[in-house]
Amino acid sequence: MTIQNVYAQKTVSVTYARGHIKECLDNGTTALLKNNKVTGYIVDAETFESMINLLNGFTSVKKQLCPDIESKIIRAKKALNGIKNKNASDYAKYKNMSDDELFE
Repeated sequence: MTIQNVYAQKTVSVTYARGHIKECLDNGTTALLKNNKVTGYIVDAETFESMINLLNGFTSVKKQLCPDIESKIIRAKKALNGIKNKNASDYAKYKNMSDDELFE
């Protein structure tokens, strides 16, 4: 028997939810069950907007922790394209370069 987490204050069957959608929305978050397994959630607008704001906050924190990651990726692409156009004898020079030297 598998135990499944339920992230809602209330659980209802899919059949019940079809006829009582307003009640499910008024509850905040309702888990939908089919054959006693969670198949989905009904989430009211306020809860959904809070979830989106929270996710956007995580994205903002990620950008603050790695503010220049995108510029590093662009620099790496340019460096790799530059190396691609070199001959075999030039590769030894690039092998020992630091990231900063390579991505200039």
